[in-house]
Amino acid sequence: MDAARIGEIANQKLRELSRQDHQLPRGDATPTGPTFAEAMENALSTVEGQLESADSAAKSYIVGEAGDLHNVLLEMERADLSLRTLMQVRNKLLEAYNEIMRMPV
Repeated sequence: MDAARIGEIANQKLRELSRQDHQLPRGDATPTGPTFAEAMENALSTVEGQLESADSAAKSYIVGEAGDLHNVLLEMERADLSLRTLMQVRNKLLEAYNEIMRMPV
């Protein structure tokens, strides 16, 4: 998967988060669903879990416990894609932060 596709996925996820923010009720009603920080924490936990799963699958294959190389490679690719997507989201957030910081007051 190329970097452009990863960027598209990251942009789509950011738009979804933004759309959720715009759908918050106004007034004194409390918002439902996770906050942005909770969503990012969940994403980090998910990626970490996928990386650990891929690592354990590779170790199992090396010692001869897992017999299917195809599944091991699929786990590794899932983890790699998740990590690259997370890095693109991080890059977009940093770009947005830097753009805000450059705005005149």
